[in-house]
Parts: sequence; structure tokens; C-alpha cells
Amino acid sequence: MSGEPVAFRPLLRRLDAEQRLAGAAALGILLSLITPWWRDPAFDISYWGVRRFTWVELSLMIVAGSVLLLLFRRAQGRVFHLPLSDGTLAMGAGLWTCVLVIVRLFDPPTRNVRGHTFDYDIRWGAYLCILCGLLLLLAGFRGRRRYHKGEPEAVAADADAQPTLPLPS
Repeated sequence: MSGEPVAFRPLLRRLDAEQRLAGAAALGILLSLITPWWRDPAFDISYWGVRRFTWVELSLMIVAGSVLLLLFRRAQGRVFHLPLSDGTLAMGAGLWTCVLVIVRLFDPPTRNVRGHTFDYDIRWGAYLCILCGLLLLLAGFRGRRRYHKGEPEAVAADADAQPTLPLPS
């Protein structure tokens, strides 16, 4: 590993439109975690998604980080094989993101006020995270359909593992 800084702009140009959409959606998932997800019913204060950090928020961070790492390595021209195609993995990541956020919405934080329990109200950050998950699912679907339509999953995964860029000499 060299000590040179990474130039992201040339790497971004090496990605196709579906990969860029998947990267933007993954960044959106990470950014949505620092937006208001909940409103306290007693004090009318908004709380970020990571304020109640559980396995759901950790899973969202891991999913988004994994997609970004996959795209970064593909843009660098690194050759590595995964069991599924990149599009299928992005679709799964988007679907899993939506499931995680829906699970979180069915289990909101609560506040006890004078013996009464109140659920926090949902804010726009959770909807942003679902939207980004749906965009990630769409990017994966479009990428799989565009580059591997009708191919078996194993063949598509092998094709994604091949270098698409000339390796530096």
C-alpha cells in the first residue's frame, strides 16, 4: 500500500451509472443516520438515527460500508470473486436496508411521563433511509438486468470478478 492519497474523481468516472447510483444510495444510508429519525413526545426535540444505537443501526452502517467498499475496489480495477453478482448483492443490500428500517419503525423509542408511556414520533430521516435502500435495490436490479440479463448467477458473478480496466504496469 502506497502512502499516496486516493483521487476519488478518476475512480468515480470508472463506474457505470448503476454503480454510481448504488454508491450514492449507500452514502445516503450513512448520511440518513445523522438526520432526525425521532421526535421526543415530551420535549419536542428531534433525535438522530444513531441516538439509539442498536444492532439495526450497526447493520445499516455495515451494509452501506460494504457496498461502498465493493464499488471502491471495483473502480480500482481489483480482481476478486464474490458468490453473487454485484447487482444481486446491491439488490440484497437495498432490500435488507428497507427491512431493517421497517423493523426499527415498529420498535420506536419510548418515554415515560407520569406513569404513561409514549412512543416517539417518526421524522423524515427514517424515510430518507428507506428511500436510499429502495434506490440501492433499483441500482442493483438495473445493473443485473443491463449486464447479465438471462445469465445464471454463477456466470454473472464470474463476469463481475474479471478486471474491466487495464491494470497498471
